[in-house]
Amino acid sequence: MAVEQIGLLHPGEMGAGIGAMLVRAGHTVNWASSGRSPASARRAEAAGLIDLGSVEALTRNCGIIMSVCPPARAVDVARQVAGFDGLYIDANAIAPATALEVAKVIEAGGGRSVDGGIIGGPPTPTTETELYL
Repeated sequence: MAVEQIGLLHPGEMGAGIGAMLVRAGHTVNWASSGRSPASARRAEAAGLIDLGSVEALTRNCGIIMSVCPPARAVDVARQVAGFDGLYIDANAIAPATALEVAKVIEAGGGRSVDGGIIGGPPTPTTETELYL
């Protein structure tokens, strides 16, 4: 597993902005287009993300997977990568009990889970967003 490969679930406005920041910093950032909308594909392409096609491909090729999604979807998104044995960063604004539930899903598959929080709006080339882990 290549730790330098980062997987991003899923490139909405915030996720695509964070993905673009990571790409500008020299990281390879991947995403999975399966089941995603044309709008997600446009955002991912504009951010410089590489489409691996499926979430399963992300789990095989990435050492880090970051979830940036609406808080109500955080546990469901974590379940999509059940069995992932790398570092899972949940960067969603979720309650402590939900963070524990996400960690339980990830750790059951041999992975490590880190709870994070994003402060600020979606980043742009001229504005930054803070990610606290």
